[in-house]
Amino acid sequence: MNDAEKIAQVTEIVQSQNSEKIFEVVSLALSIEDEEDRDLYLLDAIRWLVKNENWQKAYGAAQLMSESYEKSQALQEIADYTVSIGHLEKAFSIFSEAEKAADNVAEWQKAELLHNIAKSLRRTKAVFKADEVWEKAIAAAQKGEDSPSSQDSYDSSSVLAEIAEHFAAEQRIEKALGIAQKIKNIGKKERVLQQISVYSQQVKRVA
Repeated sequence: MNDAEKIAQVTEIVQSQNSEKIFEVVSLALSIEDEEDRDLYLLDAIRWLVKNENWQKAYGAAQLMSESYEKSQALQEIADYTVSIGHLEKAFSIFSEAEKAADNVAEWQKAELLHNIAKSLRRTKAVFKADEVWEKAIAAAQKGEDSPSSQDSYDSSSVLAEIAEHFAAEQRIEKALGIAQKIKNIGKKERVLQQISVYSQQVKRVA
């Protein structure tokens, strides 16, 4: 069976929601020879497993992924699920693994992954830890802005703008402004400063 046939079968199982094929879908995804495709379809399989409340199997499958964007994503989503069922200690351990997996990607991707992990941590009321992860996300995005690749630099500015806007939406206006002022892409900087101004006015009206 070639990769295209394996991918077609993984997709068919995931779409069919046939819970009897839990072991088959992971084995099939793992047997895909192309590493990038393997991680992409393992992520699909892991999301399907989580949806079917089989997070332990999903977690086991995530351990078999190469260090990648998809692995960090998978671990974060598994951690989110374990929070939802009250396994907080396990969730924090998996969030840490997701953070570690984010070390092996482009800076803008790392910043994006860390931003998402921080938002998940914030939802669990782990405020101090969330802020720690946000600082790492900001640092990664700022480093990415200095990339010789104009696309990577632009994407890094985009993530910084997203983080700044998130802080503004949470009424942390000073923090948002501090991030926004350092954005190197002028267009992104101006747009997010305008958005922060809107949030700031809303905060003043509420106060």
